[in-house]
Amino acid sequence: MDLSSLIRDNIDEVLVRIIQFTHIHHNLISDNIRNCKASGFVPQYIDAEDFAKVISAALTEHQGNKRLALCDSGTVSFLPGGNFRLEPQIDTEAAELVDSDFEAYVKLQKNRLKENAINNKTACALLEHKLRRAEMSVQTKNYSVKNKA
Repeated sequence: MDLSSLIRDNIDEVLVRIIQFTHIHHNLISDNIRNCKASGFVPQYIDAEDFAKVISAALTEHQGNKRLALCDSGTVSFLPGGNFRLEPQIDTEAAELVDSDFEAYVKLQKNRLKENAINNKTACALLEHKLRRAEMSVQTKNYSVKNKA
């Protein structure tokens, strides 16, 4: 998903990265549900805490120096062109549930999907609000310039 055309400043970039993260996370959780009956299946998870630390460090840098520094971590790698890669980890909690309590496994994955959807919806709403405010600001400036002429 290419959201790079929406990036106007550092905060937009952080919101876009969060949206991208939630899409990747959604796909991984969906795969955990879809493939759970496959032979040799091992559920995986994406370390959201690690991603949150990367974003937090970037926001701290932005606050102090007005620049965004997105740094790699143990599970997050930033690539050229604004992309990034997440390294999935083995989900031992879910793996135990697949064997011992399948209903609890499915419930765990569904809850993770719901939480991820809320995170995505929040980031999308924040970005949309910010873009609307920026658009209104441009329209106000254009109106002022037009009326001065």
